[in-house]
Amino acid sequence: MAEQVVQSKAPEVRDAFADRLASHDMGKGCLRFRTGADFDLVRDLLRANASGEAP
Repeated sequence: MAEQVVQSKAPEVRDAFADRLASHDMGKGCLRFRTGADFDLVRDLLRANASGEAP
């Protein structure tokens, strides 16, 4: 399976999801899913990033 990468340009969104991101590998501005993407997390990150507001 190919590595999947999601980028967020909003550090406050990343910080707001810190508990849900803790078990994933994070790089400089990216989140790596090694065993398959958590689509619920991706959806929530994208919605928060698009709205400009952390939950």
